[in-house]
Amino acid sequence: MDFYHGTTVKGLTELHPFHSPYSIIKERLVYLTSNKQLALHYIWDSNRLATKMPMLDIRKDGTLVFQEMFSGALEYFYKGLSGYIYHCIGDYPINTDSGVFTCATSSNPVPVTDFEFIEDVYESILQYAEKGTFIYERYEQLPQWRYDIIRGIIIRGIKRDNLLNNPTHPSYKFTKEKFSQYWKEAQVLYDNGIL
Repeated sequence: MDFYHGTTVKGLTELHPFHSPYSIIKERLVYLTSNKQLALHYIWDSNRLATKMPMLDIRKDGTLVFQEMFSGALEYFYKGLSGYIYHCIGDYPINTDSGVFTCATSSNPVPVTDFEFIEDVYESILQYAEKGTFIYERYEQLPQWRYDIIRGIIIRGIKRDNLLNNPTHPSYKFTKEKFSQYWKEAQVLYDNGIL
């Protein structure tokens, strides 16, 4: 079966198991997806933001829905970013613990069959919109209840990672900059012993 792995790392001939401290799964694994389009979203600039944002929904028919949590998020994360989609062929089991129904994992190294260089991830993602397999839900067009959910996600993240007191955390600068309103609200809650 065909699987894909997106990354900014060049020249891989084999994918090696790793563990991300932000992953749901705590063991070292190689992560693959049967959805090549999804692999684009895993080409990630970890210097800009070390953790992923929960903005992508995968419908059962494979359509990806990018749900912005702040204005211009898709462009912010992906415009001008280049990377690679590594293609692997093998019998790798789907791992339902990942929370992504197209995700397969391997605890052993996975050989790379071939790869594709992606010049601009943002432009490549938008090409899928033209094919009808990508829906871009812009922040400004969201209903109020979605803003409420975003607020909850951000404030819980600030609390969970103790961001107000942890300026060395990988998400500190990004969260303070992109969610300044929720940051201020979290500070008030914290100062009053509520957060």
